[in-house]
Amino acid sequence: MSYRIPCSPVVSEIEEKKSRFICWLGPVQDKAAFQRALNSMRAQYPDASHHCTALIIGNPANPDTMQSDDDGEPGGSAGRPMLELLLKREIGNVGAVVSRYFGGTKLGVGGLMRAYRGAVGGALQSVEQEPFVPLVRVRITCDFAGESRLRYLATQHRGVCGAADYSERVSMALELPRSQWPALKAQLLAEGFAIRE
Repeated sequence: MSYRIPCSPVVSEIEEKKSRFICWLGPVQDKAAFQRALNSMRAQYPDASHHCTALIIGNPANPDTMQSDDDGEPGGSAGRPMLELLLKREIGNVGAVVSRYFGGTKLGVGGLMRAYRGAVGGALQSVEQEPFVPLVRVRITCDFAGESRLRYLATQHRGVCGAADYSERVSMALELPRSQWPALKAQLLAEGFAIRE
């Protein structure tokens, strides 16, 4: 199953019976990156009553990591609805933090579920998304004369060359879509390039 990922973080806000729900939604590669985003929201909104979360790392159909937290709201009223919406929209490598300011009126479990889901839904409407493309990272070694040929071949296969290390030979990191790697690898081996995967 293909899935989409957010390109960059967005913040949106909704109001429900005078309670404010501020949603940060953005790309995350691991739990540490998500924790930094959560810490940032807690620092930015220190007097919010709750900071509820949802996280999916990897393919939403079979995630490497999937978690949610109600942060003191009634069980299942915040994090789970946020997570379910991200799964339904087939978004991966994504985190959402909703900071709530209590407005004085209790919303009940159903109202909280709608509000937290709505906050994430609002952020999803404004976030730019792109298809997830699995990448391969390899290191290629060649002589100095082969560097320009390597750069040319990498570009032809939608690859991006990293910084080159120059000693007796040229060693260069290369990142490209996994689907392009078999053809490029065969061509590089045929032309005598050394590959370290």
